[in-house]
Amino acid sequence: MKVSNLRDIRRSWLLHGDLPADNLQSQLGLTVFRSWQRCLQSGLEAFQKQLPDNILSGQILQSRIDQRRDLIAVAKPTMNYLHGLMSGSGGVIILSDHQGVIVHSVGDPQFVSRADRVLLKTGASWQEKHRGTNAIGTALIERTAVSINGSEHFLENNGFLSCTAAPIFAPDGKISGVLDISTDKSAYHPHTIGLVKATVHSLEKQLFWANESQYALILKVHTSPEGLGSMGEGLIGLDESGDIIGADRAALTLIEINALDIGAVKIQQLLDTSLDSIFDCAKKDQGKVYELRTHSAKSLFFKMSLGQSYSYPSRTEDLGVAVDLSANLAEATPREEFESGALKQFSRIAIQKTLEKTNGNVSLAAKLLRISRNTLYRHLKN
Repeated sequence: MKVSNLRDIRRSWLLHGDLPADNLQSQLGLTVFRSWQRCLQSGLEAFQKQLPDNILSGQILQSRIDQRRDLIAVAKPTMNYLHGLMSGSGGVIILSDHQGVIVHSVGDPQFVSRADRVLLKTGASWQEKHRGTNAIGTALIERTAVSINGSEHFLENNGFLSCTAAPIFAPDGKISGVLDISTDKSAYHPHTIGLVKATVHSLEKQLFWANESQYALILKVHTSPEGLGSMGEGLIGLDESGDIIGADRAALTLIEINALDIGAVKIQQLLDTSLDSIFDCAKKDQGKVYELRTHSAKSLFFKMSLGQSYSYPSRTEDLGVAVDLSANLAEATPREEFESGALKQFSRIAIQKTLEKTNGNVSLAAKLLRISRNTLYRHLKN
């Protein structure tokens, strides 16, 4: 909207308390309109000179940083790369935690000194209730990428800023933090929001892989086979019962669920195939592309691989076998004697089924039965 119109709205509504003429929402934009309403309801005054610091320091700040050390470790190299691209243009790249507290930043020294004057620095809270309408706080509430430029900031003191931010979602669907690019309002560029979105998309994928040890099965998904391996592919992490315990936003869109469904929905509830079939595909050929349909008849393409948490014994239920291999027994008994005893718990039919399932691959069958290959060979010989 035109700067003159925005100034008129600020004077009449925020300074004098008078609502301007109709169509205020369309004039401001829905995001800014809603945010200004929240700021007024929280008791903020747009033209107040003194604000509470709301800034953490010392051990309290260090504790916040430690709580987000994994996110910071993932984000730092990317933030440094962005800073290299923007170097000299005047600006700062900011990472906040899930509550809007800045935990890391990198930027041009000249702009950083200006930003410090409005507490745009490590330890400061940029929640809306503390700093009014701003990209970090508003993105947290709206749960999407936003740009707040110049006088769109609720507080007059922040009017020199142009800020663009997007929430970073962890694989469990919760907000882990916010990435923000702030510059002088004269340097505002509409493409900045695209840059922030793409950067956050990359960070979310890195966070997914950082949690790889939690997944028993990993699915890569796209609407076309060619899209697998591209930035547009979705990532899904499953446990052994098929529960979706991790996903990035691309995957959520493709399989048509939302972040609240993570941990509550099983993959077999969404696809027209059984969980056993999905695991079988992952065991046979991890590089193969499979076309599967959702229950709504949507066709999707998948690559599947076994994750680090996959436990072969827990899958013996596929063979109709239940085994309890006590860790204490394993420690108290010599390995070969223990394995022979464990093998006796399987019926001959179960062992045959295991070998059939692995197409005669003795090494893989031994892994499924959690015994050594030599033990299985001796059993077959006898």
